[in-house]
Amino acid sequence: MKNQLKKMLILFFAMCLFTPQVAHANMAAPAEADIGSSITFEKNDEIAVLSEVLDITVNGSQADIVATYRMKNTTDKSISTPSMFLSPNMESSDVKVVVNGKATKFTAEKYELTYDTQAKSNDWQYAVLINKVVASLVDTITFTMDFSPDEEYDVIVSYSYRLGGYPDYDFNVKKGVIDYYIAPAAMWKNFSNLKINLYLDEAMPIIKSSNLAFHKIDTRTYQYTSDTLPQENLRIVIDENWWQNIFSTIRSPYLPMMLLMFSPVILIVAPIVIFLAWRVHKKKKQMNQNFR
Repeated sequence: MKNQLKKMLILFFAMCLFTPQVAHANMAAPAEADIGSSITFEKNDEIAVLSEVLDITVNGSQADIVATYRMKNTTDKSISTPSMFLSPNMESSDVKVVVNGKATKFTAEKYELTYDTQAKSNDWQYAVLINKVVASLVDTITFTMDFSPDEEYDVIVSYSYRLGGYPDYDFNVKKGVIDYYIAPAAMWKNFSNLKINLYLDEAMPIIKSSNLAFHKIDTRTYQYTSDTLPQENLRIVIDENWWQNIFSTIRSPYLPMMLLMFSPVILIVAPIVIFLAWRVHKKKKQMNQNFR
């Protein structure tokens, strides 16, 4: 009897481990894990995203990110739905979630992430695995949203983000990388009206590259707008401007080594340049004397 009970308990826990947990997500979609447990994100046919405003404010090697969603229950019934927000490099200690004007409890966890960046609204795949550290890590924020019939309100998720790249360096390899998961929001019923505001600081004031077309609207301020959801996640590389790069090159710890490597060339070229400059100066001087 005890052996049978033990086998039943083992079977029960095994089923719990390998059975996907279901959630609706701001930033993810259906997936099945090869090993361990998985979280399956379902397509939501009831809640629509009327707009999203994403504010990214860079401060040194971090950015303050605020995502504001205007969401609506498109049905005539009350709905309570779990929601999961995904981001890389999130400082979970700084996370705040506000649902319909009220601070909301959330659960912060870290998962391993494998995903297909070629996102489609009806087939967008995330594989979220637990306890296996070989791929990219993703930070998640899970919370619940309650809607009355036909109700709409704002959902705000804010957090600190650690820039990728080399934002703390003070020589010419300095750059910052910002990644943000946009495409998975297609898992809601509808999505429209995306606005991204990017505010850079003086240390890295320009966009070096971006997969979305930002427009400069003010000093160190850039903006992207779209009526529809992009089919790819956001990736921005920010950098110093041209004169900052000049001083960064001078501060480079590799500059003395480079000068030493090219010193033979410099020793040969420098006298030639000086000699040519002297000849030109002498020739001009002779021409001036002839005209007197």
